[in-house]
Amino acid sequence: MVAAEVTMPKLGMTMEEGKIVEWRKREKEWVNKGEILLVIETDKVTYEVESQDSGMLCILIESGEGIPVGTVLAYLAASEEEYARLRGAASGAAEPRAAAPAAAVVQTAPGVEKAAAPAGPVKATPGARKLAKEAGIDIARVPGTGPEGRVTREDVEQYLAKAKAAEAEVAPSPPPRAAAAPAVEMGKRLLKSERMTGMRATIARRMMESIHGTAQMTALAQWDVTNLMNLRREINKLSDSLGYRATIPGMMVFFLARVLKEMPVFNASIEGNEIHYWEDVNIGVAVSVPEGLVVPVVHGADRLSLKEIQVRLADLIERARNKKLLPDDMSGGTFTLSNLGSYGSEFETVILNPPEVALLGIGNAEKKPVVIDDQIVIREIMPVSLTFDHRLIDGAAAGAFRQRLRQLVENPGLLVTCSQFGF
Repeated sequence: MVAAEVTMPKLGMTMEEGKIVEWRKREKEWVNKGEILLVIETDKVTYEVESQDSGMLCILIESGEGIPVGTVLAYLAASEEEYARLRGAASGAAEPRAAAPAAAVVQTAPGVEKAAAPAGPVKATPGARKLAKEAGIDIARVPGTGPEGRVTREDVEQYLAKAKAAEAEVAPSPPPRAAAAPAVEMGKRLLKSERMTGMRATIARRMMESIHGTAQMTALAQWDVTNLMNLRREINKLSDSLGYRATIPGMMVFFLARVLKEMPVFNASIEGNEIHYWEDVNIGVAVSVPEGLVVPVVHGADRLSLKEIQVRLADLIERARNKKLLPDDMSGGTFTLSNLGSYGSEFETVILNPPEVALLGIGNAEKKPVVIDDQIVIREIMPVSLTFDHRLIDGAAAGAFRQRLRQLVENPGLLVTCSQFGF
């Protein structure tokens, strides 16, 4: 029986490479088909990979990032004899290795190294190529530390840092102080330090890009969602026969899709100096996971009934929390909804998800006394915040958007029909 290969999977049309986060099975451990074998990470998702075969695990690449799709990461041997043969053939090593070492380098300037001239096109990650282009450097000059000498974003950053230090010609820094144990600084003791990596590093970078690259404005309001909550309760009484349960995020996606179709300037993006208006209405819904925040997308929301939206959203949220989202599930968004209600939030200024130009945040609906026709009555009130990019959207347009959406949310019967509910 031929040993089965374990390769870096292609989780979506746009995925070119991935990172090994951890192996859930140990070297030489027997793995059954369907068991979680390892965890990989892209710049969008962390994904638990199930074994497609059974066998004894022979790991070729223990860890590393920038690993191209299709790279053989391990074998599943049918027997101990097969395992021994594979282990011996794996570059003559007895243990699994890390990602391939850097390419050979030659000196080009003080403190800066240059990769040996490649025989063909330079292997580099998309992020590395983008950063090198922005910095105006030839990526062939950058030593690669990824598999087969592939240049990663971190390689380019390190190259730029060395070049800057070499050009600065500043006096050498004094030697670092010996670390205290435990570290103490001005009366505070260090618990631990760790590098920001993976999803958290991606979130940090995108949030900074959002704040510094857009002209954000947030408008706050309170909407009366009593009728919406009553409608939700009525639908859920019939959930067994309808085949789904209504949620406030799902209902908001339903209404947002219709308003975005009416007002396409909110279903747009700014990329460089160009404005792109999208035909498809693809609404991302922010979901909290232990590693941070992911935004799965309900594609074609304007063409879906409430039932179809709720079913798709429930599936996306479940897969997000079980690390089963694919990159395609998080691509192509044109607008984002952030649900802060589960944390009892009143108001928060939500940050744009570039290149999108608008994002709606909703808080927790609570019963409050309000005045209607000079009478104090109890109504369910929900805080709402709309953040938009003032480069494209003016205050008047934002006001019209909020007014139209509020009209539908506070009076859901204006738009919803029995067929759209899935009866």
